Amino acid sequence: MDQPLVIRLHPNAVVHERQDGVWFQSDSPVVFQHSDMSTMSELVEVFLHHLGGGFTEIRKVGYRFLRRQPDDRFVHLLVWLFNDKHVCVTFGCHRRLMPQHVMDFLVEVGGSPCGPPVAATPVRIAEPSVPETAMDSESE
Repeated sequence: MDQPLVIRLHPNAVVHERQDGVWFQSDSPVVFQHSDMSTMSELVEVFLHHLGGGFTEIRKVGYRFLRRQPDDRFVHLLVWLFNDKHVCVTFGCHRRLMPQHVMDFLVEVGGSPCGPPVAATPVRIAEPSVPETAMDSESE
């Protein structure tokens, strides 16, 4: 029997893109061990159980995949999981290629019965940067 995988959930995390790929930042990551999962419904049920806190729905699930580049560097890519096939491929690839590494998941959750619904943090925030000199010339 295969060893359980270590899974880290980042609820409502912010995604940062750096030179070495994407990274998740969340206030309260949850780490646990679990065997492979093969369906989206199983994944959602297990994630909600481990997240606790009264969350009743998972809106979106992303996986941080380590990929080797042609120049022998490794980068982390964000892969969104939408169906059972995505779940099977994700766990299958991770199990075969890097079972010793933590599986990092971005999880947008909501539906807390203890108060108003939790607002999902945007996955990417784009703010145009306008140099001050350009703003000064526009106002003249």
